[in-house]
Amino acid sequence: MVGLVIILSLGIRPAQHLWQAHKGDAVSVPLQNTGIANDVSQLNPTPMRTVGLGTDSAANLRQLRELLVLARATCTTVSIAGAQHSMGGHTLSPDGIRLDMRAFNYMRFDTVSNLLTVGSGATWAEIIPYLNHRGRAVGTMQSDNAFSVGGSLSVNCHGWQPNQPPIAATVVSVRVLLADGRLLTCSRTKNQQLFGLVLGGYGLFGVILDAKLRTVPNELYSYHRVAGAAENYIQEYRRHVDANPQVHLAYGRLNVTNSRFLEEATLNYFTTERLAKADYPMVEPGLLDLKRAVFLGSKHNTYGKQLRWDLEQGLSKVEEGSEFSRNQIMNESPSLYMNRSPGQTDILHEYFIPARHYNAFRLALQQRIPRHKADLLNVTLRNVYADTDTFLPYARREAFGFVLFFNQGTAPADEADMTALTQELIEEAEKLGGTYYLPYRLHATPTQLRRAYPQFDEFLRLKLDYDPQELFQNKFYQRYRIGIGHSIGNAKKQPVRTAQSSAD
Repeated sequence: MVGLVIILSLGIRPAQHLWQAHKGDAVSVPLQNTGIANDVSQLNPTPMRTVGLGTDSAANLRQLRELLVLARATCTTVSIAGAQHSMGGHTLSPDGIRLDMRAFNYMRFDTVSNLLTVGSGATWAEIIPYLNHRGRAVGTMQSDNAFSVGGSLSVNCHGWQPNQPPIAATVVSVRVLLADGRLLTCSRTKNQQLFGLVLGGYGLFGVILDAKLRTVPNELYSYHRVAGAAENYIQEYRRHVDANPQVHLAYGRLNVTNSRFLEEATLNYFTTERLAKADYPMVEPGLLDLKRAVFLGSKHNTYGKQLRWDLEQGLSKVEEGSEFSRNQIMNESPSLYMNRSPGQTDILHEYFIPARHYNAFRLALQQRIPRHKADLLNVTLRNVYADTDTFLPYARREAFGFVLFFNQGTAPADEADMTALTQELIEEAEKLGGTYYLPYRLHATPTQLRRAYPQFDEFLRLKLDYDPQELFQNKFYQRYRIGIGHSIGNAKKQPVRTAQSSAD
């Protein structure tokens, strides 16, 4: 409320606009019916039985093994869920069992190796304060803290960590429960093939129980901002980020206002000043009501989009030179922008484009997006280096990720229009040697997926090696296992085997 009062100093029209946006905000997302599961898109209501786990990790492992025996015996599919932030049914399988892994949230920190052992159900919001107490920080994660470790590993996430590969590069090992009950430790030297399949494997090869992750020092950073023409963004990035080894977080923003659509950009980056002491204060971000009203007021509103861009640019100028700890920067909640309004939803896309084709893809977005109904709310630019660890890498060389955030209606016509737009943008990315990210809506055709990920059929074949009964399934797998001119189909059902002890 305080924030909404502050806006009065800017004038009557901004105050009225933001007050209306605030008043129109729904209090909460409508609840699902009992027995119906969904994900953050709210476009995937699916009949499923969700199984939660207790606080005893040893008892949980026994329960998981018993459940897998039952699922194999009854030919019931199993999906794996954490925070459920994927958008294409990756944690859902109709009439199956969904494992809620959030109880696997234990943490152990080794002060000698600086490695964090963490249960797959722990969220970054739980991990960051734990590491902050020890003067350490997460190496790689998304730009928000609501995601679970297991989900982040399953999509091989990346974030504002520039000139770095995705999160898989920070993983030392993972423990995985296979469909037949075996518990395997996987690393670059042990069960190496499974290591690369589980990371970025969308829960199709087994249940990630926990992982050992590399951590980095929690440092104090100074914030810097460069504004200019969007066409010059790569040159500015090379000058200010690549040329400065003290830059450890960086991202870009593109202007989405009608008058300057994708023609202006800001490069935002953070340089190291000094180490932060253990338990360095993580101040809660202020003015959340105001910031949310600014964001909501930009939806389908030309004036609101311009107001948001102007306010964000002004705030960024004020913050230049300010110091923030790495943990504070990364401890941001997505509650600022989470959609709670019925009849609409907010959807992400991401395309990974080689630097030399950055402007060509930006111009393609300028041409394609205005022809469709969906409302582009935000474009973030991220740098990512080549991924050499996972079987399905989206970054096979250095790339710049265009993270697109759309608002769309939930009616069939809205979904059809978004499908058409997505397929057009995937085609544009492919022409430029780029790829698209797999955790979002399943609008790509099977042909498009296989062109972007030519190793996908081998990925499916290896899935049948590790899970011949196809126990672990989700809507992503069910859509794309039928390929071009062939079908993986249902494997011959295997006899149920007794769960084995750890094969470590």
